[in-house]
Amino acid sequence: MKRRDVNIKLGFTLCSMAMPNFMLKDAFAALPGSVTWGGIYLLEDKPDVMPFTRRALEMSKNDSPTGISVNKTLLQEIRNTDWSGTGINLRTGLKKKETRYGMVFGLASEKVLAKVYLPSIDSTQYILRSFGYATVYDIVERRIVSCIAVRARYFDNLPGKPDPAQMPMLFFNLLANKDQPGSLTRFMVKEVKGYPFEEKYKGKYFQVDPVIFSDFALENAATIGINTESYGDDTGFAVTTSFSENLRSPLVPYRKTSAVNREMLSEMKIVSASGDSALNTAMTLKPADCGMEITHEGWEFVITASSDTRNQVALVTRLSFRFYDKDSGETFFNQGYYGKQEFVELNNFSIARKSRLFMLHETIIDRVFSGIWSEEIRGKVFDGEETKTKSQNTFIQADADDWDMFTAESKLVLARLPRAFGS
Repeated sequence: MKRRDVNIKLGFTLCSMAMPNFMLKDAFAALPGSVTWGGIYLLEDKPDVMPFTRRALEMSKNDSPTGISVNKTLLQEIRNTDWSGTGINLRTGLKKKETRYGMVFGLASEKVLAKVYLPSIDSTQYILRSFGYATVYDIVERRIVSCIAVRARYFDNLPGKPDPAQMPMLFFNLLANKDQPGSLTRFMVKEVKGYPFEEKYKGKYFQVDPVIFSDFALENAATIGINTESYGDDTGFAVTTSFSENLRSPLVPYRKTSAVNREMLSEMKIVSASGDSALNTAMTLKPADCGMEITHEGWEFVITASSDTRNQVALVTRLSFRFYDKDSGETFFNQGYYGKQEFVELNNFSIARKSRLFMLHETIIDRVFSGIWSEEIRGKVFDGEETKTKSQNTFIQADADDWDMFTAESKLVLARLPRAFGS
């Protein structure tokens, strides 16, 4: 395969750093009993954690944008959805009756990436993220059957200047508005309903462990005021959700590295909407078989042209991905990726550079896992993939120069996934 001839060094300081065609079987091993929907909740029930999401979850029918709560919305949509593709019989609305299995959605993180006022059209651009886990568990055996990481995305322009009072409403829409592209409800009933929660043949379970910053990346972070602990968590959630979305696979949840959470690294809190139910508990997470080590090699923002009102900026960055067997230490996927994004910064009316960096990293991460799954996308990323919009140009390319090895390592990842593969 001929690679696109691109000078990825660009003269910037950064650049001195140096599948078999598996077919899924139609029938998964269904759980031997119905599964009760237990509701949606915060994994960390602390006032300063996910404040906008917390307020959105607290909205009742009297103050929510739709006249119905987040939990009731999800309950109604799930009730009207065929879940047979998951291998589970998901039941809803059971009164005072508990089943052996439960399903809940635990919210792990929220991000406000942008709330930028655009005076020319008197509107504010909002870009939001929410990360969480759809979890099926066995209350009798006290085990988690499966966790699927899910990411909700919100992008919209609303009239007027930024209004802090609107944020809970926006997160409500992010969670519960099925007509909002990228919402959690839309994703649950259109995508997650087809994910396998119980596998006929067990595979290996993956977990992000660890997220690393090179010395150069640490210098870059200090320059633009990035807290590497929280940004490492953001990276961990982005990798975790991209893994589940693009590989359609369960995994071991990424847990935040803050001191508050270190005691919770080995378990998942389960909360049921029924209050004092036996489903309100904490269960031990399955130990991961494979680790995903993510390294931030560094990044740079370079101003390529400037005027009194705007700057033309090029952001360049590199990420490395190493997947390894936790028992043997064997590395079976070890690849680096380069990204470049060109955009215009307007004085006082631009997305913050921290958010631009995260969204470029998020895009690279998505192309990594899409490329592992799809040979077509893998080829595009290998050759170098360019995407142009009115506001920015983005280029992503794998560092690999050996197509056969690049493909072989992708197949090694696919072969280990906890999925029911055919011959």
